[in-house]
Amino acid sequence: MDQTHNYGGYFRRHYRAKFSQTDIDLYKKWFYTQWKFIIQKVVFQKNYAILEIGSGLGGVYSILKDNEIYNYKGIDLDEDVVQFCRTHFKVDRFENKNLALMPYTKKYDMILAFEVLEHLENPSEAIRKIGSLLKKGGRFVGTSPYPYKKNILADKTHVSVLHPENWKKLFYDNGFKSVEIFPCSFLPFVWRIHKKANLRIPIYLPFKYFISTTLIIARK
Repeated sequence: MDQTHNYGGYFRRHYRAKFSQTDIDLYKKWFYTQWKFIIQKVVFQKNYAILEIGSGLGGVYSILKDNEIYNYKGIDLDEDVVQFCRTHFKVDRFENKNLALMPYTKKYDMILAFEVLEHLENPSEAIRKIGSLLKKGGRFVGTSPYPYKKNILADKTHVSVLHPENWKKLFYDNGFKSVEIFPCSFLPFVWRIHKKANLRIPIYLPFKYFISTTLIIARK
């Protein structure tokens, strides 16, 4: 589960992040359609204990906070984004920590990981750890890009860009009781015009600039 890649400064290098509220607002605009689809499939209770793996610049935390869900912890390997989130949101809910080092003493109702699984060198081990951190009946919700060549080459830290059926098998093999996968493709750039223009296309599209990812919802 440990990484050989150095994620220090990852968001500054790869996303050219400015570390500002603007970054968060742009993420929320882009993620709007995915979030609306997710909450049709999964109920987020206000008292849920939620862990986000790869919390980045705090976009998902900001969405949860908008919905009055505060029992949240975010972990990320990029120390810069963790420090930004702690300062910007004025909370201690973010840690610069590897999933492998998360203690077993706390159990979560929900674990989130958006565009993270493809970075894991041993995804089976990571999924086993995720399962061990979930309460019985708890859910994993996350996304990972479809294994088109463009998605593999998009980021040199993409080491496990797997087919949706492979993800489904890994979750079942590691003790999850049910696993659902949903194709999610999005037109390029339209979300910058309006968040509601970023419609979910329920197939995978290989075209340049199109985002094609898989939403995974798994129950322990």
